[in-house]
Amino acid sequence: MKVEWFAEGFRHLRTQGLKFFKSCLLVMVFFCGSNLFAQRLSLTDVQSQPVSGPGPGLRIALGGTVNSDMAVAQRDNRDYPQSNINPLFATSVPFNGTISYESIGFNPGFRFDFAPGYRLNQWINFEFETGCIYNTVESYTISGNGTFTGVGGNPNLNGTMKLDAQGYLLQVPLMVNVEFSYPIGDGWRPFVGAGGGGMFQKLTVSTISGTIHYQGDFNQSNFMGAWEAFLGCGYQVAPGFDVSIAYRIDGVLSPDFGGYTMQNFYTQAAEFEMNWRF
Repeated sequence: MKVEWFAEGFRHLRTQGLKFFKSCLLVMVFFCGSNLFAQRLSLTDVQSQPVSGPGPGLRIALGGTVNSDMAVAQRDNRDYPQSNINPLFATSVPFNGTISYESIGFNPGFRFDFAPGYRLNQWINFEFETGCIYNTVESYTISGNGTFTGVGGNPNLNGTMKLDAQGYLLQVPLMVNVEFSYPIGDGWRPFVGAGGGGMFQKLTVSTISGTIHYQGDFNQSNFMGAWEAFLGCGYQVAPGFDVSIAYRIDGVLSPDFGGYTMQNFYTQAAEFEMNWRF
C-alpha cells in the first residue's frame, strides 16, 4: 500500500515538475523573443533614417526589356505606298509591285543602367544615365502586292507576310533625369521621374526566312533625340543604401537608319536597382 502511494506521489510530482518546466520555458522564450524583437525594431529605426542632405549618389540597375515594333514611316523621304523598291534590309533583292507597310519585331531583351547623380535633398535627385539596351530581331512584316526576285520559296506577295529574321538592336542611352521621391516611413520610398537626351542605336539584320528567304545586308547606326519616364518604389536596407523595383519607358523620336525613317519607337523595361547615397 505504501509502495503504491509513493508511486502515485512520484507521478504527481513529475507531472507538476513538467508543467513548471514548460512554464519557465515559455517565459524564457517570451522574454528572449521580446528582446530580439526590440533589437529588430531598433535596427529598423536606424535603417529607416534617410540620408536627407545634399550629396552625390549612384544607381546601378539590371532588368528585362520589351520593344514596340519598329515600323517604317518613310523611305528616302517618301511616304508609303511605294512601288518597285527593294524589300527592307536587302539592297540586292528587287521587288516588282507595291509595298504599303514594313516593320520589324523584336524578342524580349535586357537592360543595364549606370547612373551617377546628385541629390538636392531627400525628395529631389538628378542623375546622368547611360548603359545599354539589347534586343534580338524576331520578325520582319511586309504588306503589299507584287513579286520578289532572287529569293528562295514562293516569290509572290499578296497581302501581309510575316517572316522570321535574325539580327539585333543595340541602344545606348545618354539621359539627364530628375527623380522625385517621397519617403513614407519604415524605409519605403516611392518615386517618379522623367528625363531627356539622346540614344545611340545600332541595328543589324542578316537573314530573312519563312515563306520566302534571302540574305539581309543591313547594318546601320544613328544618334537620335530621346526621352524617358519612370516610376517605382525603393526600400532602404541600410543608411545610404536602398534597393528598388522600377518601370521605365524610353522613346526615340523618328529614328533614321540610312534612309529608312521609322515611326516613334518605344522600349519598356522592368528593373531591379541598387542605389547608393553618399
